[in-house]
Amino acid sequence: MRTVPAMNGLQWIVDALRLFLRGGGVLLVQAMLLLLLTQIPLLGFFISLLLSPALLAGMIASAAQLAQGQRPGIGGLFRAFDGKHRLPGLIALCLPGIVLGLLFVIALSVVLLHATGGDPAAVEALQANPKALFALLAAHAGALLLLAFVLLLLGMALTFFAAAQVMLAGQGGFAAMGQSVRAVLRNVLALLLMLIALMVLGVIGGLLFAVLVRLGAGFGAWWQVLWTLVLFVLGYAYSATLMYVAWRDVFGAGMQAQFGGASSDTQQVHAEM
Repeated sequence: MRTVPAMNGLQWIVDALRLFLRGGGVLLVQAMLLLLLTQIPLLGFFISLLLSPALLAGMIASAAQLAQGQRPGIGGLFRAFDGKHRLPGLIALCLPGIVLGLLFVIALSVVLLHATGGDPAAVEALQANPKALFALLAAHAGALLLLAFVLLLLGMALTFFAAAQVMLAGQGGFAAMGQSVRAVLRNVLALLLMLIALMVLGVIGGLLFAVLVRLGAGFGAWWQVLWTLVLFVLGYAYSATLMYVAWRDVFGAGMQAQFGGASSDTQQVHAEM
């Protein structure tokens, strides 16, 4: 693990875009397949909740192949299921999202209980009145948004580098999350610049999305749904590439020094499935 210059956060975005444009078609297909899997009744919820880190790690491994000039297969999405004992560690990466989500729900419950004096009947009545519930949440919007932002940052710190650490370095899930937090703390300026740049790009993308939806308003609601799906697929595929590029910059040099070249697990990842 190393500390990189702050400007590397911007370079990650550029390098990830170059890598994505070089051969991101496979990543787009993988992202579309992931989207389809999450839409399967009942099973889709299980995939979204527990298996999304494992599938994301498969896309990260595909990005690693692209970086080595290899051509990953669509089946690389499922690389975590290859029997090399990485799946349990990747499933563990879903825990931060579950725990932090529960903390936010508890915070919402505290707001409701405080507003109703803890009376169950009053809580039920408030929940049955959307306007009153919205007004209550709006009154606490600042605190709730701040809490959500802090929880999101904590979740990112725990998981941003962790999927690549499990998939490419062979670490266990909890050890990878610890390493991810350490890497984030050591490279907070680079990550901050990256997040700011991504937010600016997100605003531009949102404006473009609004224009496209408005231009296609005559086609009906399906037009908006179509572009929403396109943005999801592009965002997920690019995110996997960005995570790999950032991980390579922060952890890759250290792994090469440790193993005298790429680690054996990293080398295996470049083999075609």
